Amino acid sequence: MAFPRILLALPLLAAGAFLPALGSEPAAPAAGVVGMEHELFSVNEITVRQGDTLTFVNNSRWLHIIGPGQGGTLEEIKGVPMHERVLTAIDDTYTTARWDQPGTYYMTCSIHPDMTVKVIVNECGCCASGTCA
Repeated sequence: MAFPRILLALPLLAAGAFLPALGSEPAAPAAGVVGMEHELFSVNEITVRQGDTLTFVNNSRWLHIIGPGQGGTLEEIKGVPMHERVLTAIDDTYTTARWDQPGTYYMTCSIHPDMTVKVIVNECGCCASGTCA
């Protein structure tokens, strides 16, 4: 009977999710970018203008699965321009589509339940389409 390869893959995947990688610390995120530390985003709240995108960067040695939601629970939320869950490894970046609906939204990490950031989208009002971009 052959040894199932999945039995080797599962422990390696679990180790990657819960054990930090070796090496130097990743670079700090640039201004206006939301960083992902071990169990927290680099900010608790960020404000963007209607029509802007938002960039997240994993500046930690931990895996994160980010998406719309709160307290580690990912859900589909109307108005959030992100409809997939994104797995980020060290130094990965993810940029959302444009935030077109003003309001208050939340993004979270399903691996780290305390990791939630509040995203406030301010109405532009500068042009007929309502977007500043």
